Amino acid sequence: MVERMERTFPVTAVRDATSNQRFRPGQAVVGRVERVEETKGGERVALVRVGSQLVSARLEASLIPGRTYLFEIKQQGGTLYWKATPFPERTFILSDEEAARQWQQTWKLPAAALPVLRQALKAGAVVTKREIVELAEAVRETGRSADAEDVIAYLFRRRLPPSSAVFRALWAAKTGAPLAFGLGRLKAALAALSTHPAALNLGRAVDRLLSPPLFVYETVVHVLLSAEGQEAEPARSLLARLGLTPLPEKRRLALQEAVRQRQFAEAGRQLGLADEEAFFARFAAVDAAYKNEELSEAEAKLWAAARATGDPALSLFHWLRRMAKRLGLGDEAALARAVKTGALPAGPPSLKRLLLHFLREPGDREAKQAAEALLDQIDGMTIAAGGDGTPEHVWIAFPLSLGSRLSDFAVCWQGKRKPSGRLDEDYSRIVCCLTLETLNEIVVDVRIQRRIVHISIFHDDPQLPALTARFAPLVKERLQAHGYTLSGIDVKTTDTAPPPPSSFPFSGQYSEVDWRI
Repeated sequence: MVERMERTFPVTAVRDATSNQRFRPGQAVVGRVERVEETKGGERVALVRVGSQLVSARLEASLIPGRTYLFEIKQQGGTLYWKATPFPERTFILSDEEAARQWQQTWKLPAAALPVLRQALKAGAVVTKREIVELAEAVRETGRSADAEDVIAYLFRRRLPPSSAVFRALWAAKTGAPLAFGLGRLKAALAALSTHPAALNLGRAVDRLLSPPLFVYETVVHVLLSAEGQEAEPARSLLARLGLTPLPEKRRLALQEAVRQRQFAEAGRQLGLADEEAFFARFAAVDAAYKNEELSEAEAKLWAAARATGDPALSLFHWLRRMAKRLGLGDEAALARAVKTGALPAGPPSLKRLLLHFLREPGDREAKQAAEALLDQIDGMTIAAGGDGTPEHVWIAFPLSLGSRLSDFAVCWQGKRKPSGRLDEDYSRIVCCLTLETLNEIVVDVRIQRRIVHISIFHDDPQLPALTARFAPLVKERLQAHGYTLSGIDVKTTDTAPPPPSSFPFSGQYSEVDWRI
């Protein structure tokens, strides 16, 4: 039996790795005995330091305070006991590395198990021998034990289930190919399955992700304004293709302001959109007609001009807000809500749901391998987006087309949870990485404290500092519109950059911003 112990500082009770707050027979944990007591009933109880936690446990035999033991959890007559196996210590106190090796030798495990045991010991994790063996095999399969140990450390630190499936999902998210590449590979494989119903639905979802409706609202504003001028005829024709009609002046002005303020729900209301997804599909159809030279000369000229007015900052924000749902990062949470409320989740199926459906059907091996790889990456991002401690991460990557290049836009948002469960936008850190047509890969680190923002850009281009200074007033204006103050923007060399978003959650870094303004 394990009880929560409180001292002069808060102590969290040791939980088993499946987070049910109870130990289970068959599990084991390494801990150092701090004190042994005897209850009024004659039972021996030890206070054991397990990682950073302190627990009390019934014992089968008396133990020596200060020594480290491997405790195996046994059950007898409905009561849990900790059966202690002492390590043969040359010194009274073992280091973590020595304790991990002793644990390995006691259980007769291969050397590949050492990274797993080392991190389980540091985190005070409760595991079974079978779980250690399976994780050790998953680590061995990577061929990169040092990198894999970072993921193992994250798994135990977050109290995630110590299963090889969880490790493989996190590993795929951390080290997998960019989603843009994976989606392109899947699209090519699906092209040969034109009669497969599940493949058709999945293919359409992949196309939407590879060709996101960026600049939609900005483009529509430009076309609507043109409907009142010399280009009225092609503008009205394009509006008809989009399922829209010209707006009175008051609504046009309200639409312009809504788009400028990134209030896209209000923009949709001003346009009278009953179904935004259907509107996006019509927009994509017009864009495809433009690219295939199916528009009239006047329509094509107006459409090209309208598309050129897009503001990537506004459109990226709009797409980012919807991407987590489109990928399926919230599917499990939505399902849990549906079970409680009895109402099925609304909206089109996510990429994750379509991947799962496709994998259940018979199909091409290459397409299934590509689908499995994507599903593992999405699962890894889903797991990394949760949290149960003070540091929190929301991490997401998705394909983004800027210029003629399609690459991943990756962002990691680190902060604290409010009592409501939302990340606190007043105290956070955002690290993002994207590949631009001219600059190639660039990392941006945004730190926020008390709604004061400092931005660091990491790149070696010598012209970037001057360009950054030129656009700083615009950034300041945009931030002020949303209640934030810009303290400064600096450009640093790439060798001083933080880990990229895909590695950031596993780096163990957490910083509460303390910029001196």
